Amino acid sequence: MKALGVFTVFISLLLVLAGVRLTLESSKREAAETALGEANQKLKQTGDVLDEVRALRNDVNEVAAGLKTLAQKRSDTGEKRRENIKTELAGDKCAAVPVPDRVADSLYQRAAEVGAGDYSGTFTGKPDGKN
Repeated sequence: MKALGVFTVFISLLLVLAGVRLTLESSKREAAETALGEANQKLKQTGDVLDEVRALRNDVNEVAAGLKTLAQKRSDTGEKRRENIKTELAGDKCAAVPVPDRVADSLYQRAAEVGAGDYSGTFTGKPDGKN
């Protein structure tokens, strides 16, 4: 009888161990399936982001092509305008005479002042120091 009791305990222990192992394997499988599901979801999100980036890149390419076309039209228009001015001024003696250096320097200086935003107190409401 003693042997039967030991055998029963031994079988019970084996069944308990088998149950624990089965539970452990099921738990591992569920964790792996959960991780796989999360990975698939992240992969789908990454694919969606890539699709959005591709769409944005296409939009940028369209805008760049439009800007290039616009710049070409602007260049062509400017060239045509320069040719028209050159043709109009070809017979004008005044237009053919070079501008004196003193006048050209004054014009360049004024353009630099205007470009720098230096209006010499005109719009600031401050006295210019002469009075």
